[in-house]
Amino acid sequence: MGSRLRQNPERTFYWFFEASCPVARDKPGVQFQFPEDFSDEESSQILPRFCFPYDIQVRDGVAVQHFTFVLTDLEGCQRFGFCRLTNSTNTCLCILYLPWFEVFYKLLNNLADYLTKGQTNEMKALLGALYAQPIPPAAGSVTLQMVPYFIAPDPRSLPSIPENRNLTELIVAVDVGNLLQLYASMLFERRILIFASKLSTLTSCVHALSAVLYPMYWQHIFIPVLPPHLLDYCAPMPYLIGVHTSLSERVRSRGLEEVVILNVDTNTIETPFDDLKRIPSDMSGLKVCLKRQAVSPGSGVSRAFLKAQALLFGGYRDALQELFLDHKSHSMRHFLQCAIHLQFFKQFIDDRLDILNKGNEPDDLFEDEILKCETTARGKSYQQLVGNLKTLQRGGSVSHRRARSDCLQNRLPITQHFGKDEEEGEDALLCDSEEMDLLGEIFDTLSSRSSHDRGLLYGTRSLDLFAPDSHDYITKHGPANPSQESLSLSISGSGSLHSWNLETTEELSDLTGDSDWLCQDTSLREE
Repeated sequence: MGSRLRQNPERTFYWFFEASCPVARDKPGVQFQFPEDFSDEESSQILPRFCFPYDIQVRDGVAVQHFTFVLTDLEGCQRFGFCRLTNSTNTCLCILYLPWFEVFYKLLNNLADYLTKGQTNEMKALLGALYAQPIPPAAGSVTLQMVPYFIAPDPRSLPSIPENRNLTELIVAVDVGNLLQLYASMLFERRILIFASKLSTLTSCVHALSAVLYPMYWQHIFIPVLPPHLLDYCAPMPYLIGVHTSLSERVRSRGLEEVVILNVDTNTIETPFDDLKRIPSDMSGLKVCLKRQAVSPGSGVSRAFLKAQALLFGGYRDALQELFLDHKSHSMRHFLQCAIHLQFFKQFIDDRLDILNKGNEPDDLFEDEILKCETTARGKSYQQLVGNLKTLQRGGSVSHRRARSDCLQNRLPITQHFGKDEEEGEDALLCDSEEMDLLGEIFDTLSSRSSHDRGLLYGTRSLDLFAPDSHDYITKHGPANPSQESLSLSISGSGSLHSWNLETTEELSDLTGDSDWLCQDTSLREE
């Protein structure tokens, strides 16, 4: 039950309804529903109350807001409700089931157009066609002329900016420092509250934060937006809850203890913990990577967190052999000693065991990233040797160079082609300029890098009416050649510096001795 989604749903959606804003303490009324014979009384009583998760006495000036709520049943499975709140009419359209954010938000806009124009029959025809459709396969589409955009998300793709609304809202609203603090707090399963005055931003940030744990899933209380009648859910147990700012004082009056609080409107965080300092030093490259990728379109931010998860938990199979804690890094050992008691890690291990016990091998993006990290670890010592050999070519005494070349001759396979002949003297390897020039050309070829287009993301636009083709939202820049400093860093053989393509002194200072990070920069740029 790792993903917490109900397996094999029968229909594309479960229920659609239009709710009216309640007066005072009354319950919201349902003005329209589909199917018209929907008979789940419990859902009919509970779900409309999630459509107005704020103090209704406080008028919100936002014309239209899209937001999401989540229902968790007794088995821990989740259903997602997608809402379109219209301020002028005080009504909310809601449709429930699968977590297809962009698809259902677009569908709600279409349905709102039908209602505004009084085209009730057309709306019923659209809902009926979708209701009768089976669930499309991953990355497959429902063939309907009325909704050509109804395409199931690909589970093997990472969230990208700006296509993924949740991740884009998070990156626009929260700076990298606070984002890392929240990530660390989630790793230690703290009680976390998110405050925001805009419902769309609030729920997007909560969903995006839970997604950075992939392939793990938040296993505790998860409420993207807390309605007034559930304020007591802020209990002394781990939770990740979003709260509209109109209810923030009522929540704080509950006597919160040991709670991490993020105010999205002010981009400030309150925490009684030093969780970020407890993260292993192996993660020091994550901050620099996020600073670079947060202003660029694509899946760079998601891939940075995926790599962090792979570095932290990539040795999970050793946990099955009681070797998980045998790590060379003291900070990593200390972290893993805590991690084995975390609920999301225990659930992850159980899910992996189920796969292995069935005779299958886990096959997802996380496993791919583990392989990349292992390849990096094997190749890092080779890169360091390349840098040392390059230094030998450029300077040093003959005796010193001869001694180091003897050592390298045995350790670096590529030098066997330029090695000592049994009939030649020991100085042959060091003094043959043609051989050394050829080896230098190989190194120069290995260190060459190409540069692709990059863009800048601006945080002044609302995403409620955002479309991927908004040209004023993303500004493309022409290709730029790599700087001489970048090439020098590549030749030096430093794994972390080469991986992040750092070019400024400020960014260099953020990396303190990190040698395990190697970002797949090429794949990021291609995406």
